[in-house]
Amino acid sequence: MNFFGHACVALERRADAGWVLGAMTPDFATMGGVRLVRGESSGSFGEGVAFHHATDEAFHGAPTFLALMREARIELQAREVGTGASLGISHVGVELLLDGCLVERLGVPGLYREALRSAERHADELRFRGDDEPAARARWLEVCQRLQDAPVPECYTDPDFVAARLVEILARRPRLSVEPGREQEVHAWATSYRPRVAEEVDALLAEVEQRLAEL
Repeated sequence: MNFFGHACVALERRADAGWVLGAMTPDFATMGGVRLVRGESSGSFGEGVAFHHATDEAFHGAPTFLALMREARIELQAREVGTGASLGISHVGVELLLDGCLVERLGVPGLYREALRSAERHADELRFRGDDEPAARARWLEVCQRLQDAPVPECYTDPDFVAARLVEILARRPRLSVEPGREQEVHAWATSYRPRVAEEVDALLAEVEQRLAEL
């Protein structure tokens, strides 16, 4: 699940900016290229971080998500975008398209923006792996700041934006990068697959809630 999906699931439980920020924080760490030490934060923010990991476990094992990934991978392989790219896009692409569906359904809650603005208040509660913890914290804060002004999550409603983002992300990892000249196939897939994700949103979220209740 991408960070905006995490925010939406968290908001179903608490209208608290620290909690929502915590629920997105591990994704922000990944985006900043840093690694968190788990279990080091406390209060609602720390509980949000723990909830992120529980939600990821529930989401990644949800039958509907697994089925969407499998179908996407088969279609992408048929479009000859590359074996690694098919694997990467079938996972991350479904998550980004889901975010777009959630934006259309819920809008962008004010508490999402408030959570991003609260990052500096909670930065000292985080612990990072590695020797240069201040630099890691600065990178996490930079991601939170950048997202305040970024066109996401609103632009995830646009399949072309999603496709361009996927090509850009995977280009950083040679084994997952899209085959040269096949970028337009990623755009075509995102456009054709978005309605498929949209029709499964309710089933997917229900499965996530059920699996969370069982953890």
